Amino acid sequence: MKKNRILIISIALAIALVACPIEATRNITAGIGFILGGVSVAWLGVRRRKGAQKEYEDTVRRYTGTTMMKVVWIEESVDERWEQQEDGSEQLCRETVYLPTYEYTVNGRTYRYASRQTLSSKRELGRQVVGYYDPNRPDRITENKPRKPVFGGTGFFLFAAFLLWFGIMSFAGMLSVS
Repeated sequence: MKKNRILIISIALAIALVACPIEATRNITAGIGFILGGVSVAWLGVRRRKGAQKEYEDTVRRYTGTTMMKVVWIEESVDERWEQQEDGSEQLCRETVYLPTYEYTVNGRTYRYASRQTLSSKRELGRQVVGYYDPNRPDRITENKPRKPVFGGTGFFLFAAFLLWFGIMSFAGMLSVS
């Protein structure tokens, strides 16, 4: 909670320094604001990266069991939407979506899992895929193997670099904040 307060205060201070710089030291004040904002956003990136890594580790620890899941039902639905054409007209587009329900057995007990991942057609009825489940709660299953977070926090780091660049340019007098 204390970290959140510090972060909020530093972001508010950074915005204030950039938006309302002190007149005599306009470029220096704005530069400090941009750099403070960049450091704060980088801190958010580090927190997001650590959170993504922790979530991955929890998922890997939880979903250690594997079993074969078989598609036993496919729900078919049609999504309709209007799309803007290049000539300015609109066209009704229809897309058929197939959502599978899987059945699997763990320790002699049969479970069902309604997936939100679409299939390509109704012909995939009976298809088998590997499911990853929690041995403590076999009703928790996913068809996705846990993947390491590669880009966790990357957006924050890019924005931080952008703000730091503005800070350096302000200090150098190459960027005038008015």
